Amino acid sequence: MQVLFLPFVLHLVLSNWVYKNNQMKIILKLLFFTFIVFFASSCEKDNTFNTKKYDTPEAIYDFPNNKLWKHRVNTAKEANEALKEYNGIELDVFFVDGASEFQTGHDSPSGISLESYFDSITNCSQYYYWLDFKNLSNYNISSAVGEIKNIINKYNLQKKLIVESDKADLLNSFKLSDIFTSYWIPDVSKNLIDYFAEKELIDELETTLTKYQFNVISAHYNMLPFMEKYLKRYNCHIWTNGLISEEDKQKILNFSYKQNIKVILVDYDTNFLN
Repeated sequence: MQVLFLPFVLHLVLSNWVYKNNQMKIILKLLFFTFIVFFASSCEKDNTFNTKKYDTPEAIYDFPNNKLWKHRVNTAKEANEALKEYNGIELDVFFVDGASEFQTGHDSPSGISLESYFDSITNCSQYYYWLDFKNLSNYNISSAVGEIKNIINKYNLQKKLIVESDKADLLNSFKLSDIFTSYWIPDVSKNLIDYFAEKELIDELETTLTKYQFNVISAHYNMLPFMEKYLKRYNCHIWTNGLISEEDKQKILNFSYKQNIKVILVDYDTNFLN
């Protein structure tokens, strides 16, 4: 908002300085008008990310009447319970170099291998899985891609498993191996306090998303206003940490009406939109 006041402040200061000179007043008004037109056109350009022609990436999951998945399901016991209600679940995984395997776990590896996790899920190929890859790095990318490919083939999870990370260049290795990918956009909603902060973020995202064309972008629901403004053409997955009350269900229902929101992670035991 501060930027919007700049031309008016400039106008007032200079007008006071040259108030006796009619010719200078005319020049000033012309310059002022030019500045306003230029600024308005610049603001308009910020929204062109919505209107550029993209080949919209294929969505892994597109069921408008059943968008809810269960959040943070890191044991097979929890998975079997959750999948009685939900078509999909999100789990956190680490790649453990010493064991050359993925293990579930949010803050650290749990010792539960991803293979044993899927072994224990009844009819696991019928459902969808969102893997939040916690420790993707240059050191494990090659082995991690190979292991995910093995798991997809072993459990018939073609087009049923998506890998999420905020490391775009490394995540692209999964995409190049025909594995569904989700690019995690950090929750910076509290920092988007002015025009320049938004512009910097959207410029960065536009470059990344145009280059890699990931299947989905994912973010905390606090980022929805930003994504609504700039990223409407992209498939979006969101999580709703902190929304756990009965009143919050209406807010989640409202999220589900948005066409580009494909999956909503929730912490409820029952799928109240199914």
